[in-house]
Amino acid sequence: MRAIMARKAGGPEVLKPHDYLEPEPLVDHELVNVTLAGVNSADVLMREDSYVSPIEFPYVPGRELVGRTQDGRRVVALTSAGAYAEKVLVHRGLLWEIPDGVTDEQALALVVDGQSAWHMLTTVLKIQSYERVLIPAAASSLGGFAIQFAKLHGCFVVAMDDDEGKLQIARDLGADAVVNSSEIDGLADRIRIAADGPIDAALELVGGRVFTAVLEALAFRGRMVIDGCSSRERENIQDKLTFGSKQLNGFWLPDLLANLFAIEKTMKLLFGVVETGAVKVPDGYRYMLEHANFAHEALAAGRPGKIFLDVSAIKYYY
Repeated sequence: MRAIMARKAGGPEVLKPHDYLEPEPLVDHELVNVTLAGVNSADVLMREDSYVSPIEFPYVPGRELVGRTQDGRRVVALTSAGAYAEKVLVHRGLLWEIPDGVTDEQALALVVDGQSAWHMLTTVLKIQSYERVLIPAAASSLGGFAIQFAKLHGCFVVAMDDDEGKLQIARDLGADAVVNSSEIDGLADRIRIAADGPIDAALELVGGRVFTAVLEALAFRGRMVIDGCSSRERENIQDKLTFGSKQLNGFWLPDLLANLFAIEKTMKLLFGVVETGAVKVPDGYRYMLEHANFAHEALAAGRPGKIFLDVSAIKYYY
């Protein structure tokens, strides 16, 4: 079968097409014919061998996919690796049949980005109506979902991103105020001005000076949840947390997979809000499987929306 393999750690150029052996049957797993594979920041970190757990090379990347089971069901699924391929084995507890009213692209955007946004806001931060909530990387797939989920909870949403085009996407998704984060100096003040006060709850994905500014903008006992550090810059935060009694939480979606019932419940909820039109799935971009390297470059460049690999595509889209 066709697959994308990284034989060593490195940049996008290490992602090469290869002929690969089809997976062998495994207890409690189903073989899925992959239609679309999602591209996310964890794929980049694993390619670089800078993920939270070490990667054994060579390996086939990809942790999220849409496809067909051998009995014809259309499913969205999570896996530890191997989705950048025509076929992959998936644990039965980590695949969900897609309702007729949800497209492949919508389902794939929901399975990681939608679940992450939902659980960061509701499970970790426990947002409440009328709170001021800050959403960074607002034009990303995760950021777009977070804006809409926070609005569904009755929050005042401040969206943040690094150019005006991305901020317009955030406005279109319902953000109450926007902040341009391309200039770091004075960022905390601009956040507070946009929110008409300090922030009650914030997502943080960037790290470095952006993290420091967001932390400074938090209210007394304000809460922040961290999911990644795209800048690769880490800050000393002990004093910053102490003064203001601020609360800092980490988030890693795989930690939730121990409770498969809860994950299934969340997927059904997310399918429902998309089917009814209560939540719009941000636009995405497709690349054919053999151009996984270009997809990784687009992700690193901050391209808005979800990025997909189309396993059956004959061309890719810019």
